[in-house]
Amino acid sequence: MNDNHDDEHSSFLSKLFSKKSEPTNQNELEQVIHEASENEVIDEETEDMIQGIFDINRLRVSDVMIPSSEIVTINVNSSLTDVAKIVVAHGHSRYPVISEDKDHVVGILLAKDLIAYTAGLKELEGGIKSLLRTPVIVPEAKHVNAMLKEFQQNRFHIAIVVDEFGGVSGLVTIEDILELIVGDIDDEYDTEEDAEDIIKTQKDDTYIVRGSTPLDEFDEYFESNLQDLADVDTIAGLTTHVLGKFPKKGESLTIENFSIKVLDSNKRRVHLLEVKKNEISEE
Repeated sequence: MNDNHDDEHSSFLSKLFSKKSEPTNQNELEQVIHEASENEVIDEETEDMIQGIFDINRLRVSDVMIPSSEIVTINVNSSLTDVAKIVVAHGHSRYPVISEDKDHVVGILLAKDLIAYTAGLKELEGGIKSLLRTPVIVPEAKHVNAMLKEFQQNRFHIAIVVDEFGGVSGLVTIEDILELIVGDIDDEYDTEEDAEDIIKTQKDDTYIVRGSTPLDEFDEYFESNLQDLADVDTIAGLTTHVLGKFPKKGESLTIENFSIKVLDSNKRRVHLLEVKKNEISEE
């Protein structure tokens, strides 16, 4: 059996590196990588990472940015105490600081720059304005690979994204781009509760479910049989299968007696789903 498996790998590798099958463009190369994964020459995680490299060459900043509506900002006139409360509540390392509204970003505040002042080791004169770093502004149309190169060369981690009219449409971080390649990067602010696959909410029969939840675990928890519906491993995979396309944030669907809404996703992964189990009506 092992000999047969080795023969399959040798056969595939011969095909991969033969002149006849040499890929001539990126689409063909992506197909070769996908075939390598299907033939178990590489694992699925490796395929995802390689695909992520292709993605950063194809995508624009607008595809990976955090939208304006989700940005946590600090007003330039805020007191040190108020700023400290925001940092503690959200746990980010960098914050856009605004004057009038989100379209008027006057600087970037690093949480670490507050330590000496909140600890009483230094006196803050002139308010938080004196601590601000110059914001980097980039257009929505900027390619992600160029953005990553700029992050690396200039050693900054966050950029404000503007539309064609100069309004702030979002922000992008180096972490957002790296996650395209290596997957989600958890930090020290992620809690035990965040790591749970299935979380009961305050609403009746409504749950927050991680997209990576294995279907067998989902079925065991909800006493269902969704794993019989398709040859997929996770609830995110089943959602994609039923929709016939990759689901976007906010999309809803029904699978058996479950109403499902996509709460959080990006171009490559479904992170969180809202799941409601409906009663089966008796006819």
